[in-house]
Amino acid sequence: MKVMLYALLDVAGTLILASGLMWLARQQTLFIPGFPTSTATAVVTVVAGLALMLWSVAGIIRELSRQSPADGCGN
Repeated sequence: MKVMLYALLDVAGTLILASGLMWLARQQTLFIPGFPTSTATAVVTVVAGLALMLWSVAGIIRELSRQSPADGCGN
């Protein structure tokens, strides 16, 4: 269940990153009209998207490593 939550947060991070990158590349908003509105907010959006993606992938890896192997290999 936690893996699915982390996966959804990863998707959200990807969308946030894409929104910021779209503004930096074309000065156009991607999903939310009027956001981001400047280069500074676009850079913050890109950094926030990257941070959310890295955090969620780390959470996915952490949760998967806690699970015992199904086939008994590795121990």
